[in-house]
Amino acid sequence: MKVTTPAMKLDVRIDRVVTRDNLIVLEGVAGMLPCETSLTPGEVRGLLVKVLRPAVLWLALTGRKGPSGMV
Repeated sequence: MKVTTPAMKLDVRIDRVVTRDNLIVLEGVAGMLPCETSLTPGEVRGLLVKVLRPAVLWLALTGRKGPSGMV
């Protein structure tokens, strides 16, 4: 995964997903530094709503852009 900001571009690798203190925690590396991202269950639900669209699922599963009719 790549994170791009106005200041820099970072390659991000997620190595582990755990639960801690009622949060979903993604542990990994950003650039050369260890990093941790914490999401609430509500944030994960919001992310799933965005990801579970036909065009996004098609790209994730096939690696190809879907037919032009996909939304």
